[in-house]
Amino acid sequence: MPEENVVERITSLEEKHAHQERIIADLNEVILDQQKRITRLESLLRRADDRIERLSVAIEQPRSAADERPPHY
Repeated sequence: MPEENVVERITSLEEKHAHQERIIADLNEVILDQQKRITRLESLLRRADDRIERLSVAIEQPRSAADERPPHY
């Protein structure tokens, strides 16, 4: 096998390896960004669930006549 061919193959493999490392780094950044978004959305969803639960409980509680507005208002 000629030495030139070996050098070309090694150079080609090194280029592919560098390219793959960059792709992996880029994908890692995307995954980290998505995880941050997921965490934020989970937090918003928990707050919305809590609020809905509080509103549901408030709606189900009987109201007193003192809390109601008189009909002439």
